[in-house]
Amino acid sequence: MHTIAQRRVRSHVVQYVHLGTFVSMRARSGSGQIRSLGQDRFLVRISAGVDAATGKRRQPSRVVRGTRQDAERVRAELLLAETGTCASESTVLLRSLVLKHLAAPTKSGQQRAPYSKHREQRRFNCHVGPVLSGRIADDVHPHELTRLYDTLIAKGLKPSSVQRVHGLLSAAYSWGEKRGMVSSNPAKLAECPTARAEPPRSPTMEAVQAHLRILQEEDPEIALAVRLAATIGQRRNEIAGLRWAHVDLDAGLVSISEGIIRVPGEGLLVTATKTGHHGHAVLSADEELVAMLRDTRERLEKVAADLGADVPSGAYVFSSGPLHEKPINPDTLTKRLRRHMDRHPEIPSFRLKDLRAFTATQLHAKGADVTTAQAVLRHQSPQTTLRHYRAAQMDLVRSATIDLGRRISSRTNPARPSA
Repeated sequence: MHTIAQRRVRSHVVQYVHLGTFVSMRARSGSGQIRSLGQDRFLVRISAGVDAATGKRRQPSRVVRGTRQDAERVRAELLLAETGTCASESTVLLRSLVLKHLAAPTKSGQQRAPYSKHREQRRFNCHVGPVLSGRIADDVHPHELTRLYDTLIAKGLKPSSVQRVHGLLSAAYSWGEKRGMVSSNPAKLAECPTARAEPPRSPTMEAVQAHLRILQEEDPEIALAVRLAATIGQRRNEIAGLRWAHVDLDAGLVSISEGIIRVPGEGLLVTATKTGHHGHAVLSADEELVAMLRDTRERLEKVAADLGADVPSGAYVFSSGPLHEKPINPDTLTKRLRRHMDRHPEIPSFRLKDLRAFTATQLHAKGADVTTAQAVLRHQSPQTTLRHYRAAQMDLVRSATIDLGRRISSRTNPARPSA
């Protein structure tokens, strides 16, 4: 049987209203409303009862950028969060528990990075939400989590991805248990598949060069993105967040300090790098990369002159707008590179993500130590850098054994004299 708290939340999570109008607010806690503000913006507001201290009605609200569906999702999150606040310890929903865990400061006391928060929310929504989202957290048993993991594996999700789902649930339960929101952590007794992290896949120098030659003719902007990722190990969201103020063309320096992420309902947001202050760096660019950056800057200045405007001081290197005032969506970079790869199946393909392994492989081939590679790739932990180096070392091992085998063959099977 469902509890009153469950029926109350479920009866209001999906409530369709006419755009541009507010439906009348209900007095009891849990009602919500959506109003269109135009230009893909919505005001979401819910009623959360009366504040015990002030006696005033509480009406949490948020402005959402995106679609009507995004607004309804945000309203559901607000409702679930308020239900978790007002409910007794035994009625906290699993979704509310996870959302509160992700909204809370980390163990170090720092706020969770928006990039990390969005990634974990999406992981929960995709893999756990359809099955257990509306369940009371304390009513979820270890065997149910084990079955969930089995189902995800059967659907083709990698064991390493299932482990991340398990890690999120275990962390949320542990956080809630310490705060009296749940009585136990079922994830501790659930069986999760074990998997070793696969080493990063590095494309060959020949493949990178071949694609760059074509991209420079067909899509110079994506060619520049590939070059930045391959040369200085920039991540996709860092490429999207690169501003011209971060580039010193005369000195040949590129500063990396921020990135761009897309959060449903909020649009594109400027965020810290994936590894926080560890991700900050000022790296040198070679002459050809500087020339590519200079050409891109000159094209932007020409467009600005044609429009009778100046290039904004905060302009981005990559943008879909004429004056580059707003950053490009990181997903756009991925899609454009994928379309290019689909047009040229004769050349081995790669992703922007793979180019960081390429950077590590080439640094290793030139004798750079792990400390140098970590400084370039800006990993928080040297263990992560070692994973990239292990991939490079395996390439050397393969080539070494092949070369040894060929030398053995040449000694045991000498060329027969010609007749």
